[in-house]
Amino acid sequence: ANETFCPTDFQRAGQIVDDELWSNLVYPLPSGCRLTAIMDCCHSGTGLDLAFTWDQRRGQWYEDENPSHAAADVQMFSGCQDDQCSSDGDVMLFKTGGAMTNAFIRAYTAEKFQTYPDFMQRLKHELRSRGFTQKPQLTSSQPFSVRDKVFCLSDGIVNNMNPQIGRLQRRKIRPQREFFGDMGLGAGGMMEAALMAGMGAMMLNAIFD
Repeated sequence: ANETFCPTDFQRAGQIVDDELWSNLVYPLPSGCRLTAIMDCCHSGTGLDLAFTWDQRRGQWYEDENPSHAAADVQMFSGCQDDQCSSDGDVMLFKTGGAMTNAFIRAYTAEKFQTYPDFMQRLKHELRSRGFTQKPQLTSSQPFSVRDKVFCLSDGIVNNMNPQIGRLQRRKIRPQREFFGDMGLGAGGMMEAALMAGMGAMMLNAIFD
C-alpha cells in the first residue's frame, strides 16, 4: 500500500505519494551519496519506499517483497510504523514538535559513537519512558552491517551494494480498498506536512548548535 503526504496546497495540487518521493528524491542519487531522512508523521514507516527494513528484535534486515533499489546510501528514521500514528507532544525543546523529533534529539546527543542498534534502542526508550506507544522504524536503501556501524548523520557513507537498480516486481499485489479518509493521512495530515520543514530546521539547529 502507498503512503501519501498532504502539502498545504493538496486540495488544489493533490497529495504526494511515496512512489513519487522515491522516484524524484532517492532514485536519482548516485552511489557514494548519503541522504538521511527523518519523517515524524503518521503512517510514515516506509515513507520513502526504501528496500530494506531493520528488525531490531531479530537483528536483521528484511527486503521488501517488491523492492525499489537505489544506488545511493539513503537511510530513513520514521516516527512510527505504517499502521501507527506519530504523536505531538513531549515538547521540551520547542513550542511545537513531535514526540519522535524530541526523542531523536535526546538520543542522538546523549552519547557519542553509538552503534545503530544502541541508537534505535535509546530512541525507543526515550519514547516509551514518556508514555508514547509508537515504534520508530529504520529503513535503508543498502543492507549494510548494522551491529558494528556507528550512527552518524554525515560520515560513514555506504557504497552501493545492490546488484540491480530500479523497481523489481516479484509478486503482483491487489490494491486495497481502504482509505484513511479524504486527507489520506487523517485529520492531522495536512498540519503535519506543513510543520515538517520547520521542525526539521529546528531539529538540525538543536543537534549542531
